[in-house]
Amino acid sequence: MTLDAPFAGKSSGLPLETRPVAAGVFMARVGDDVVLLDLRSDAYACLAGVGDGLVLTEAGVRADLGLLDLLADADLLERDPGPPRRPLPTAPLRELDLPRLRWPLAHASSLLAAAWRAASVGSRAPIRDLIGALPPPPSARPDPARVASVVSGFRRLLPWVPGQGACLYRAFVLLTMLRRVGQDATWVFGVRTWPFGAHCWLQLEDAVLDDDPERVARYTPIMAVQ
Repeated sequence: MTLDAPFAGKSSGLPLETRPVAAGVFMARVGDDVVLLDLRSDAYACLAGVGDGLVLTEAGVRADLGLLDLLADADLLERDPGPPRRPLPTAPLRELDLPRLRWPLAHASSLLAAAWRAASVGSRAPIRDLIGALPPPPSARPDPARVASVVSGFRRLLPWVPGQGACLYRAFVLLTMLRRVGQDATWVFGVRTWPFGAHCWLQLEDAVLDDDPERVARYTPIMAVQ
């Protein structure tokens, strides 16, 4: 889906304002385009070629009133500011160093439980339903050594579980496994344009857990579950 941006690249002469983004809506700048993710409809959209006509800030979106009205008519903006959003993580620079687990059976039951939870949500579940089906995040900070052990077991055992090809499925299963043992990671969603693509991965600080840094570097983060 693409929204026309009639004021891109030129001034409309209308005043500039900043308005907050609606709850459940996330935006990212990719070159001269702005990509939107709307969790309410489980859909992406793109303001193609908007250029400097729209600026993303911590407070929301800064643009002239014409473009803001276009976004408001699409139910993408709020009148009143909501709670501040946490900054998106920086791109991971490395893969996590993993221990060699000869027999990762200790993680088998956790993987099966996570896979069953994913199946109960459904293979075509919207992103918001997957997020809602996650175990609650632990209160303590993650232990990198324990996270690495779970990731190692996950990678060894995942080929035996059907459906492991989709990034949403992999990230959901691994994050569920981590939270079941009191660990956590950041679930990052990224986008690219021309051609459009969306991807997601898990990372812990500067390390990617279920992908490789070169692949995820092609995507600009738009949302993070942390």
